[in-house]
Amino acid sequence: MAQTIQDKPFLAWLKQNQKTFPGGNLAISIPVQGGYYSDNNALQGYSYDDTLVFGTMANALRAEFTWYEVFYGWWINWTDLKVDGITVNDEAKISEHSRAEVIRLTGILQNRLDDFTESWARQMNKMLILDGSQDAKQCPGLTAVLTQGTTSTGSVGGLSRASYTWWRHRAAENIATSPELQTLTKKLRSEVRQLRRYSGRPNKVFAGSKAIESVEAEIFEKGYYTTEGFAKGEKNDLGMAQVRMQGVGTFDYDPTLDDNGMSNAIWMLDSRRLSLYVMEGEDTKALKPARPFQYLVYMSGLTWTGALCASQLNCHGYYTVAA
Repeated sequence: MAQTIQDKPFLAWLKQNQKTFPGGNLAISIPVQGGYYSDNNALQGYSYDDTLVFGTMANALRAEFTWYEVFYGWWINWTDLKVDGITVNDEAKISEHSRAEVIRLTGILQNRLDDFTESWARQMNKMLILDGSQDAKQCPGLTAVLTQGTTSTGSVGGLSRASYTWWRHRAAENIATSPELQTLTKKLRSEVRQLRRYSGRPNKVFAGSKAIESVEAEIFEKGYYTTEGFAKGEKNDLGMAQVRMQGVGTFDYDPTLDDNGMSNAIWMLDSRRLSLYVMEGEDTKALKPARPFQYLVYMSGLTWTGALCASQLNCHGYYTVAA
């Protein structure tokens, strides 16, 4: 039995809302606008034959996200199959076999396939969280779009965050926690109002284990485990329901955050404004390459082409809990 399979809620969430694009360009182009004609204070009073001033509106911009290609493949040699009592012809097809061979086939190939699909999911979830610095040809993920550290410098989608102050996500790092003073939960509640300020609708929270435990500690301090306190021994639960923020949703624990040093991180996200784009016909496309003439092996693999894109940043938030 598999011993180390973990949930991958971030990947599942992105897949639920993913979009497609047709290709044809090296980048996915998304129209965005943060400036308006009203910023020029163009409204003017007049009387009689006062000279009127007319202006032009040219505030639409385009954020462009380069798409990336990734590949994951595996192989099994004919000797391994023969040891398990299975024969393969030169077209890499299983030959006629007995019921006993079917049983053996299911064992060895099912194990390889289970390993491959789980490994693919792990690598995709990790890639879509990390910032792309692990491999220049991999798709930059969540921490590239909603960066850690400063939000006022650098570019996202080719647009400068220094030039366009509206093209920045919310962020607060090293938030102190205090079960007595409720500092963390108060801060997160106040952030929801700011994330909704510009028509944002954050509807999902992903967090590491330390961050969730810190939120739970503050909830426990001011709450009760049961509605009856300690009156009835059989109802003195030590646990609590999944943490949920009103108007946003549940705090989903993604173990991949812990695995990559982000156990103290929290992301509040708006699914309408952060999307996984996949090229049409290129979403986990299966490959069955021909056998190299000098090797007796069977090969298979998957390819994926896409990018993680944002159409708005100030509706998303990144927060960390102090050590």
